[in-house]
Amino acid sequence: MKLKRKYLAVLVGMAVVGAAYAATQIIQFTINEPFALSDGNNGDKPKIQRAGNGLLVVAYGDSPVGAGDVYDVKAQVERKARDVFVKTCNSLTTDCDVKANWAGPINISNSALQQSTGVFDWRGTLGAATTYLGDIDKANIKTSGPVMVLTWVSKYCPDGDLTTPGIQPSVQRAIKYLEREERVIPFSCTWMSYSSNNGASWKPAKQLSTGERDAIQDASSGNFDSVALTGRINVSWQEDPQGLQLGEADGPGDGASGANVNGGTDVWYAYATVDLNQAAPALGSEYSTAYFNLAPAVRLTDNQTGFGINGSVNYIYDGAGANVPEGSVEKGQAGAARPNIGMVGSTSIIAYEETKGSIGLDEGKFIRYHAFPFTTPLVAGNSVGCIISDPLKNARRVRFLTQSPTDAGTNGIQIALFWKEGAYDKGGPSDIMVRRGMGGLQRANMVPAVDANCATSDYATAIALTSVRGENISSRASVVTATDTGLTDSTEGELGSGSYTENALAHRGVLRGNDLWIGYSYTADLVRLWAQLDNYNFWVRKFTYDGSGNVSGGSWDLPRNLTNITDTGINVREPRFFGTPASSSTACPTGIPTDPTTTNPALCQDRNVIFVAWGTQTNVSPFDPVGGEDLGIYITASNDAGVTYATPVRYSTAAGSLFQDEESAFEAQIVARPDGREFFGTWNQANATTGDTFAEYSRGTWTLVDAPVPPPATGGGGGGGCAIGTGNAPFDPVLPMLAALGLIGFGLRHIRRN
Repeated sequence: MKLKRKYLAVLVGMAVVGAAYAATQIIQFTINEPFALSDGNNGDKPKIQRAGNGLLVVAYGDSPVGAGDVYDVKAQVERKARDVFVKTCNSLTTDCDVKANWAGPINISNSALQQSTGVFDWRGTLGAATTYLGDIDKANIKTSGPVMVLTWVSKYCPDGDLTTPGIQPSVQRAIKYLEREERVIPFSCTWMSYSSNNGASWKPAKQLSTGERDAIQDASSGNFDSVALTGRINVSWQEDPQGLQLGEADGPGDGASGANVNGGTDVWYAYATVDLNQAAPALGSEYSTAYFNLAPAVRLTDNQTGFGINGSVNYIYDGAGANVPEGSVEKGQAGAARPNIGMVGSTSIIAYEETKGSIGLDEGKFIRYHAFPFTTPLVAGNSVGCIISDPLKNARRVRFLTQSPTDAGTNGIQIALFWKEGAYDKGGPSDIMVRRGMGGLQRANMVPAVDANCATSDYATAIALTSVRGENISSRASVVTATDTGLTDSTEGELGSGSYTENALAHRGVLRGNDLWIGYSYTADLVRLWAQLDNYNFWVRKFTYDGSGNVSGGSWDLPRNLTNITDTGINVREPRFFGTPASSSTACPTGIPTDPTTTNPALCQDRNVIFVAWGTQTNVSPFDPVGGEDLGIYITASNDAGVTYATPVRYSTAAGSLFQDEESAFEAQIVARPDGREFFGTWNQANATTGDTFAEYSRGTWTLVDAPVPPPATGGGGGGGCAIGTGNAPFDPVLPMLAALGLIGFGLRHIRRN
């Protein structure tokens, strides 16, 4: 029976554990009752954006009425095909806490009911070959002013030649998975759609790749000039000519996701210019006028170096079910994976992981970085990205944060790149390494410094690079001190510093002016973790630039544990770190709430407010074939730029099986109002009994109230946190917070609507 909660503790102390406590106010959270925003029972991976006019835009996957079955390679199940849907609600003018007030769903992809042009034996030994439905993977959405861009990959790839007008014969291929009942699964191709009115309406979907190679890991970025009404958009994805590879169960969350790649896997790039001064495009020309002009996609990286040898055995098939000759399948020594894309001004930024191409000598990966004028991706030298990781280590999962030169200040932080790095392959011990672009975005701006010859595809040259090691912000997180910061530690302690037992992952961050926060999930000992004697908590470390104009100015503070989960049977999962959006150019033109020109102070950005949210999951052995069970989602906030954090509260009603709840919540996506006092979140919610999944939504707010008796400081080495444990009986992590606060106050939370 579902565990229902009527009340939620909302008075939580702002405290830094181990520090003197002198605050006289505490944060009061109010979180409204969540509801399923998706209409079907196959909702998936919702993403939320908040437009400048207050419109909430949620994109998610769901199955339209009449959808048939497909095979989910990652989940290893047959399920109904999904489409990309969008729902909207204006948070400034409408009560979005009522589902009926959301606009009806818009089907953006319209592919789940479409048949593939080929015939694929997608059930393998379990059934006959047939056409395959246009299933999508997940929606990805980004906002640039009033322009929103949606990208996704789909099994529906009707056009085989994107350079020729009209729909040309499909060239979509497929891969046979011997490990999955010999199923032949078609390749995916990349699609996009855009909105030029803050997400209220969307242009017809545009196919960006053909499915001749298997596409995944799509993303977009851009920027917009609200005065000139012009903008820039860029899109990236990866394509594997030999098909999406299965994971090897060596790392969390990377199976069949594009992390494992074949040689010849490249990153592809497309860009568009936007001019909303022009007349809106006519039907059929939505991507080819000055209003929105999309350039053809190009192969950004240089991994495709030839083709296979005719006559070799391979498992690639065409739409007629025939084996594709090996000599027609692209090959290469290296493969690029998991690209991230951004834009600062007119400069496009792409970073990704890439196998070293050492022909079996080294199975690890480099992190490569590109920064180029967004309209000239193939200018000389751009196809070979700069190696910014330690070339002798295995580096993966690069992320970056950017800001404009104006926001960064003189020689300030324009970009922060951070990634997971260690001596071992997937799943082994590693640390989180950081480089900062001070005063610019190019290789020469990196601190710590990068070798001038970092843009090389030659393995021998690459491993001889002499870049200064990146800043190690996770090493010995629980024990470093002001004099022993760990920032120069090696990742395995081979040089006398660092630890070979610890592991850090799931890194996230926020960049605001002189302040850079980077967080990560951390365990001090992987062996103890696997024995359920230790667990993952989320730690954060802050860098503050001193504004001196000296690129070496500034310093890192000490790591602090924000989650403080003491039950080693529970891990932090899928953390989220986010700040506040820019001030409204109309309601708060100066950015100052008290300015006479400000008409709505809630739309003035408060850069001191940052949020951290995370999911929780049972801690199980890495050899468990099922993996951990998802539990619930939690959130905390800081209103003083991370000096203190509120004690976390549970965001989702769902708490998971450890708390006798058949519903679990995971993969949250959350955005905030400019002043940071209101936030809006979506997440995946699953019912273990029925197998149904939903795109869930809830809004929250917080205020400061007087605290007559501050909560005591506890523990060490951390900020505000909560102790979550199961013990021998059902346990809700809210209860110890109630006790600690002496039941100071409650926030009414309505009973969940069924």
